[in-house]
Amino acid sequence: MHTLSTRTLSALAYDRGEEYDPGQPFAPDLLETLSLVERAAPVIGEAGPYERARQRRRERRQITQIPDWFSAQDLIEAPWEHAAERFV
Repeated sequence: MHTLSTRTLSALAYDRGEEYDPGQPFAPDLLETLSLVERAAPVIGEAGPYERARQRRRERRQITQIPDWFSAQDLIEAPWEHAAERFV
């Protein structure tokens, strides 16, 4: 565990409703809290309703994309072709 600054230690003590004096040794409760914080890990659950809706919108957008086989060149007529002949 890295050494915390006196400002950080003071803020932690204030949050716990304790007085912090840098000249005095650590309070046992504050040391216990710091040791618990050091081993803490985030709790990751399943996606919430907003995230699920966002994923559905992303999947819908991927479905409505232009297919890979489509080419804009298919719509442009060559000088020797006429559009009416190509699409009939």
